[in-house]
Amino acid sequence: MPRFNIAPEDAQGPFVVGIDVGSGGTRAAVYDAGAREVGGAKHKVLHSFTVADDGTSTIDADQVVAEIRTALGVVLGEPIPGPIAAIGVDTFASSLVAVDAAGDALTPCITYADTRCHAQVAALRERLDEDALHERTGSRLHSSYTTPRLAWLREEHPEIAGRAARYMALGEYAAHRLLGTAALGTASAAWAGMIDRRTGEYVPELLEAAGVEAEALGEPLDPDRALPVAGSPLAAEFPQLADAVWVPVIGDGLAANLGVGALGAGTWGISTATSGAIRQLLDTEITRLPSGLWAYRVDARRTLVGSAMSDCGRVLDWSRHQLAIPEDIAATDTTALFSAPPSAGTPLVVPFLSGERGTKWRGGARALFANVGASTTAEEMFRGAMEGVALSFLRIADQLREAGGEPERIVLSGGMTEAIPAWLHLLADALGAPIDHVAISRSTMRGAAVLALEQAAPEAEPAEAPVQRTIEPVAAHTEHYRERLVRFEALADLA
Repeated sequence: MPRFNIAPEDAQGPFVVGIDVGSGGTRAAVYDAGAREVGGAKHKVLHSFTVADDGTSTIDADQVVAEIRTALGVVLGEPIPGPIAAIGVDTFASSLVAVDAAGDALTPCITYADTRCHAQVAALRERLDEDALHERTGSRLHSSYTTPRLAWLREEHPEIAGRAARYMALGEYAAHRLLGTAALGTASAAWAGMIDRRTGEYVPELLEAAGVEAEALGEPLDPDRALPVAGSPLAAEFPQLADAVWVPVIGDGLAANLGVGALGAGTWGISTATSGAIRQLLDTEITRLPSGLWAYRVDARRTLVGSAMSDCGRVLDWSRHQLAIPEDIAATDTTALFSAPPSAGTPLVVPFLSGERGTKWRGGARALFANVGASTTAEEMFRGAMEGVALSFLRIADQLREAGGEPERIVLSGGMTEAIPAWLHLLADALGAPIDHVAISRSTMRGAAVLALEQAAPEAEPAEAPVQRTIEPVAAHTEHYRERLVRFEALADLA
């Protein structure tokens, strides 16, 4: 089994640093040419978003920059068996910081979860052809994206918009502070929903709707346009990085796929954390993008295609607490519950606890339970809820097949599946395909390192993530879930 934490004396160069800025913290580690963590050189600084009832979800951008410095200080303080060749960084996607002419932040970083621009989303849907824009940008009009946020800033906070010289993504702002050069990765720019997925250029209608010129936004940089660290404030602080390059920052979704080994067009990467997603890197032209998918340009030859749901692990947590599932079932005794054949008597659950993202993008949708009677047990409700998560993945998978065909392989990781691994029986049966549950933690940080290695050592091949288990589907069960999906969609239309 490949090793993903390797002793310094066994590591092979070149070496890179992976930095991950996630919802819960900032972390860094050193990786070797096989994208394996080197020794104990890793560190995480915890943080949390500032939230409020009005939809606020922010974090101080300079705090994040300080966290990157702290994490780098720890990992570079450990013995490293060779020079650092590159730095790869990912952040949570869809972020925005307004910056003045002096380069200082005028706002905290507005995160993907901030919904204060919901009124602007509705107004833009009245003005713009959302379907045409979706085909062009690969994204829909949604509160996570930059156009409605900029319109909201202009309308609700004109004093900030009037002083703003630039609008940056969080990773771009970090490069601005650490290198002295604001570097916006193409993948990060694409996740803002304002660039053409075919050309990488900003869409004029969206610039007009946002009330900004293209010069106020960063130039999208493909990964091969890495910046030298030499001569920067970062090199002055950490001389070990003087010969390294900084790869333009990417979003965490792309990093997750790279980290688990979903590197080519034939592989789907599935994430099962609080939210869930299926993603696929395609290197061919997508003639028509299915309506429920997004498509984020990575560079001139690759696009990340997929969709996500807000409620994956959140459904597990809700079921445990609100259905009062006995602790032994919730924690350990799920094999029998989830390995049993499906039953028509199981409650049909549309698990939209936090609204619907993929495939119909209805933020106001809510969860629905059907086929529940007086004799229905908590365990049956639990199974129905987790079947609902599997069906949510199936509806995304059907559209991915339209875009890229049948997958050659499906790899999966995530904390929710670690908690209830037997649930994979439901998912494999629903998708009608085998699933490799890979044994890797910190997949997003590793993905940032994989992209850095792609630039520093294109001949190097990342070690393959070890497979904990492969779950094969049962054909009869697949037929059951295919029929159940028809009822699921009808019920979802009422959510």
